[in-house]
Amino acid sequence: MRRRACSVLPAGGVITGVMAVSEAHAVDDFAARQIVEDVNAKSGQQLFGFARRLGLRDDEAEDAVQEALLRLWRTIHEGTQLDSPVAWTFRTTYRLAMDRHRLGRRAQALLDRFTTAHSDTANNADELVAVWSEVDRLPSRQRNVLYLRYRADLTFEAIARVLDIEPSSARSAAARGMARLRVRLGPEA
Repeated sequence: MRRRACSVLPAGGVITGVMAVSEAHAVDDFAARQIVEDVNAKSGQQLFGFARRLGLRDDEAEDAVQEALLRLWRTIHEGTQLDSPVAWTFRTTYRLAMDRHRLGRRAQALLDRFTTAHSDTANNADELVAVWSEVDRLPSRQRNVLYLRYRADLTFEAIARVLDIEPSSARSAAARGMARLRVRLGPEA
């Protein structure tokens, strides 16, 4: 198995960009930056390998580690004391990887709703792109309701609170959006 060299935290990268936002906390920023740089130097490759073993592709693993390190900086910057920043970052990387897998399963479930059980020859990735491309073309309310329902996995009551509408309006928008998608994607959807 070939190991891939990975610069998880590029010089002048994420942390520098975040630090430019908040110069008022210079002492806290420096301490937070030092902790993050130490975690990256000592455990960056292990974090990347951990994310890969959790089933993420190289680019997804790099993104997960970057996001975990950014969240570590934010947590420390907010004043939270961590007993083990390394363990905290591994746990955060794990959670980000699981979130990525959950999103993939939800997207697949939506795709399965639009395809028949006998379409073994279809390319699922292309179908997924086609479905969400069609969702993007829906009117604003229908699109928002479908994203919140099938991507964020919210109930219609929660969607109603988010969009400041009635739950029945959210259900109606979802039904109208699904009907439009069936028409656009063909009779087998």
